Parts: sequence; C-alpha cells; structure tokens
Amino acid sequence: MTNREQLIQELEQAPDEVVQTLLDFLHRVKAVRETHPLAKFAGILSNSEAEELQQVIAAECRQVDADEW
Repeated sequence: MTNREQLIQELEQAPDEVVQTLLDFLHRVKAVRETHPLAKFAGILSNSEAEELQQVIAAECRQVDADEW
C-alpha cells in the first residue's frame, strides 16, 4: 500500500475535525512551499545523493581537533 493510499484510508476513518485540521495544515504547507525562497531546492536530490551527503557531513563536520590550537 502506498503512502497516499494509506493516508486516504486513515482519512476515511478519521473524525471530521481531524480531517479539517489536516486540510488546513496541508493548505499552509502548500502556501509556504510556493513562496519560501528555499522551496525551489526541495526534492532536487535523489535518496542516494541525500544519504551520501548526510554521510559526508557526519564524517567530515562536527569534528573537533583539540590539538589544533
């Protein structure tokens, strides 16, 4: 079952107030994604590229060499 199918199934069983809350949230997210200056970069990396970038950051960044100074 896809995420979309699962969401639709959950929504069909949810009370109306929960559905309205989720709909309001979705509208806010869509509005921000359309106007946010970084929105154009959302989704430009494949999953493998994103994982590789995370691994490089974890390996190379946040490293403190106490003897450096």
